[in-house]
Amino acid sequence: MKKLLLAFTILLATATLTHAQTLTQKVYAAVMKNKAAEVEALLTAGADANAAVEMMPGFPTTFLVIAAGNGHLDVVKALVKNKAQVDKPDSFNTTALIAAAAAGHLPVVEFLLASGANPKAKDKDGKDVLASAKEGGNAEVVKLIQAKAK
Repeated sequence: MKKLLLAFTILLATATLTHAQTLTQKVYAAVMKNKAAEVEALLTAGADANAAVEMMPGFPTTFLVIAAGNGHLDVVKALVKNKAQVDKPDSFNTTALIAAAAAGHLPVVEFLLASGANPKAKDKDGKDVLASAKEGGNAEVVKLIQAKAK
């Protein structure tokens, strides 16, 4: 009887982990494809908006950093609405705001700042949001970050 109970417990744990892993993979695919409604549905179904995902093995990032860096504003909004941590850094200490600023995505930068993102955040190399914005080359983003970082 004990062996049966142990086997059942292991099976249940495996099923739970597989389900969580599957949801994370589905959210990742939806984020990459810029499918905000699908992201919203998956998060409502129990997916973790702050789950670590590896685009490169050994270097986890977040859904929010990916979406922000790609300029997927509606996905960013869905993630933040579902409790994604606005300033959660990835393995390079990059935040969603740094990613959006570096790519010059003004609407995403505006939304993240309005959602409480830190305009003075720095990555592992010590590069701050303003330096990333300057590299991105969008003068409006640079101007906005300069104003917020004071």
